Amino acid sequence: MNDIFNEVFSTPDTSKQTPIEIALGVDEQGMTTATKLYGFLELNPSNYSKWFKKNIIENQFAEENVDYFRFVLKYESGDNFSKERQDARLTASFAKKLSMMQKNQKGEAARNYFVGIENGAKKLTREKVYETKATSLGEIASFNKEMDKRMEKQGSAPWKICEAFKMVSEQFGIRLPDDFVKIPEYEQISFLE
Repeated sequence: MNDIFNEVFSTPDTSKQTPIEIALGVDEQGMTTATKLYGFLELNPSNYSKWFKKNIIENQFAEENVDYFRFVLKYESGDNFSKERQDARLTASFAKKLSMMQKNQKGEAARNYFVGIENGAKKLTREKVYETKATSLGEIASFNKEMDKRMEKQGSAPWKICEAFKMVSEQFGIRLPDDFVKIPEYEQISFLE
């Protein structure tokens, strides 16, 4: 139990986090807790248990150990009694869904943050950035040279060889000019027929 408490409430390095990530207590895995989200949304503290039950436990669109991970938080109350409170670590997508249900300024701020994360992730997957090592550039060049020899031997048209070279290069993040492959006019005519 202490491991979960330490994992959730330890003080992470916030130097690279946005103000909203700090306020939500977003960890290295991009997760926050129900308690922190509830507090950030500035909802009535006395309704937390009802909100937790209705929006997390009984949420038909959320799956435990996929969208949220429950745990019990023990704390001291003002009258020196030990109390327990249900809490959960929330994935970014589930926290976004919960934020979208709140119709207040903080809910809007949380929505914008989670949508921004989603858009950033989509942009990264669209760009498909490949990291190439200095040695792999030589391997790419050797591969293209061998491919060139074989295609010439088979009688491939020069523009076809250029097309294959461009395709392989782009797979490794090497961008070539759009006009790198020039199809001769007589080849272009045969495509139209």
